[in-house]
Amino acid sequence: MWVFIFLLGLAIGSFLNVCIYRISYRILHPDSNVSIHSPRRSFCPACNATISIYDNIPVLSYLLLRGKCRHCSASISVLYPLVELATAGLFLVMYYRFGLTLEFLLALVFVAVLVPIFVIDAQHYIIPNVLIVTGLILGFGIVCAIAYQRSDVWYLLIRLIGAVAGGSALWLVAVIGSAVLRKKAMGGGDIKLMALIGLFLGAWPELAMVIGFSAFSGAIVGTTLIVSGVKSRESPIPYGPFLAGAAVLVLLWGDSLWRLYLQSVGWH
Repeated sequence: MWVFIFLLGLAIGSFLNVCIYRISYRILHPDSNVSIHSPRRSFCPACNATISIYDNIPVLSYLLLRGKCRHCSASISVLYPLVELATAGLFLVMYYRFGLTLEFLLALVFVAVLVPIFVIDAQHYIIPNVLIVTGLILGFGIVCAIAYQRSDVWYLLIRLIGAVAGGSALWLVAVIGSAVLRKKAMGGGDIKLMALIGLFLGAWPELAMVIGFSAFSGAIVGTTLIVSGVKSRESPIPYGPFLAGAAVLVLLWGDSLWRLYLQSVGWH
């Protein structure tokens, strides 16, 4: 089962690579015919040659081709195998955490949506609506199934509340930040992403932890980039990757982290 889930993660990661490239390309080139469904076969972005099945095996093909296209010898980004390995690794961690349950399926869908959001926002400062909508639809369906399995309508309600509260909380942060900084502090995609996170994780205290962890990690990375000269104070820094990373952290260890926090402040 561990091997199967790892291979499944590699295959899903390979598909996520297609989504990352094609969704962002379509947004940046709206007149293009490129979409998730078209062309049907994977192709080299440099020479447009169709990639054969044996050259499209996750990770292995990258290693055998030494990171170059078979047809034009153009370099293949190391991001492709990294996304595949990261997805497979996260799938294994989710299996270890949840076992073969509906919660495990919910976690897999969550990861499969967050990974392309993480990469696309880091590269292009965009959080595509198609990923948010897909995540909301699939997440809502699985949440309903879990609530039905448990005969627990509160499980469904708390996640619907989480979706509304998550979007509203980050919208309020964006409004206050824009007023203080006198410029746009946060994009609408981040607000939608927080609504998605609320649906998958619930409301309190999960949302508070996601906002806290993402703000803390974002501040550290942003400060480091500015001090090192990679970014200036006026340079935008995508917030989506920090929200996605914090959401995965809370999904896996949120309960334990919250208990540790309560113990540290003397609450029992």
